[in-house]
Amino acid sequence: MRKIVKGPLAVAAGFILTALILFSCGRMPPPEIWQPNAADTAAIAAAVDANKELLRFHFNEAGFQYLEWVVPDSVVRKAISDNPFKQRYICDSMQQLFFTDSGGYKWSYKFIATADSALQETTATVSVVETIPGVFRLHAIKYTRFVKESIIVTPSETIRLMFHDTVFTDTSMVVEKPILGVVYNGCVFRKESGEWRLWKMAGGQRFYAPNPEDAPYFAAAYLTTGAKSDTYYLRPDTLHFGVQRFYDYPDGLLSYNLSDSVAVTGLLIYSTDLDKFNLVSFGGRRFRLLTANRIGFTQDGVQPLYIERIPFAVIYEAGGELNATIWGIPINVKGGGQ
Repeated sequence: MRKIVKGPLAVAAGFILTALILFSCGRMPPPEIWQPNAADTAAIAAAVDANKELLRFHFNEAGFQYLEWVVPDSVVRKAISDNPFKQRYICDSMQQLFFTDSGGYKWSYKFIATADSALQETTATVSVVETIPGVFRLHAIKYTRFVKESIIVTPSETIRLMFHDTVFTDTSMVVEKPILGVVYNGCVFRKESGEWRLWKMAGGQRFYAPNPEDAPYFAAAYLTTGAKSDTYYLRPDTLHFGVQRFYDYPDGLLSYNLSDSVAVTGLLIYSTDLDKFNLVSFGGRRFRLLTANRIGFTQDGVQPLYIERIPFAVIYEAGGELNATIWGIPINVKGGGQ
């Protein structure tokens, strides 16, 4: 008989189904769910807390970083022509700050405890969710000036239209937009000699702003050292790594040597979904996703590689908030041979 785990962080049947869809391969039935005792529940909570920093989203930029202006002029001109009521910018740098210590930040997790009698294995599959506020900052070097206000009075309302210029004027200003996103992550703990130890990690964190439904989409990323290539999928198959699967920690993760340099050469996206910036961040450095930009490793260990998509309009339009998808891929950098 199956029992749903209950405790300080109760796991509902719907969550069990969701976790299996998100992180299992779907080819084998799940092992029996069992009821951990109070000591196990407390020990799992302690294990999660001990590994919290490894599971948290650590994408933050210490200051403004150069932003190569790549929005086609034709796109901006058409946007201004179609709608002169919005102010537009040309920016030379940007910064993303996530307030993980603020009152608006939320961290939560749930787990499923299972006992596989055939394998004589007891595990706890943990799903982590973070809600992260922040601010998206842009340094504008040109903008369209406010020209005039037109007022239209109707029987039901008064409409104020703020007209802006159709050409850019030099400036130096900081534009800020709010960030409110959600991050999904997960891991598996295994009970060994009476202790709960980290066994597997999800293939990546998934950050969505403002939510998974409205954030930009991509299905895979292509990475290469020149000597070998990897395709990293949102939903991996048996031959490729991917975000929505668990891997042995640390040796089962995507691995490179300390002597390697890696390039993210492209993303698998919808053919009509081209009006986006594709960015890569590693070790505090951010750049456009281009073959020529290679990531060199300076230390070994598990380190996150971030891949981000942001719609053009977020960069050049006034108002709104950050709209983005970010994958945080844990890379296992080895000091010697693989």
